[in-house]
Amino acid sequence: MRDALLDTATRLFAERGIAATTVAQIAGAAGVTSAMVHYYFTNREQLLDAVVDERLARVVEFVWRPVDREIGSDPFAFANELVERLFDVTARMPWLPPLWMREIVNEGGLLRERMLERIPVDHLKRFAARVQEAQQAGTVNPGIEPVYLFHSILALVMLPLATSRIWQSARGLPQFDRDVLRRHVGALLSCGMQSPQALPQASAARRKP
Repeated sequence: MRDALLDTATRLFAERGIAATTVAQIAGAAGVTSAMVHYYFTNREQLLDAVVDERLARVVEFVWRPVDREIGSDPFAFANELVERLFDVTARMPWLPPLWMREIVNEGGLLRERMLERIPVDHLKRFAARVQEAQQAGTVNPGIEPVYLFHSILALVMLPLATSRIWQSARGLPQFDRDVLRRHVGALLSCGMQSPQALPQASAARRKP
């Protein structure tokens, strides 16, 4: 019951925002009384702590779980793996992109301060170091800022998913498609990360029959 209530609260927070979601609404959506919600979560702060500790923190752990040495040593493969993991976790947790936009990215988001403590600084530094090493070796575009690369990956995946409903409601635009977005993100990263010297060779290779 506690997990079910936490899932319901997280979904409603993503759909309506935390400030606009009441305990009565969470209870009604879960088919229980408000007293039952208070039994498991004494107050709103305890509920928000649970959302971060038991839902969002697990997302961070999943995205940054260890990779094979071969992938870890190749910034292109590592970046692609991060993209795949983000698409994987957002498919299983569709509430994640809108919650990320509403309550973490948005100024005044009620989960922002809690998530600042969860930023995987060590993982980000190691990823940036791999990218920098590849730049020095001449295989990655020197114009890329290594520290910002994961931010870019996160935005390329999460922002379109978070705004997909707006896209779908706009007239004249094609249907939103996760698979198309996945290919799009992969192409942007592949070309954007390529060293300028390698791009002509890659283009020539793609033109070969």
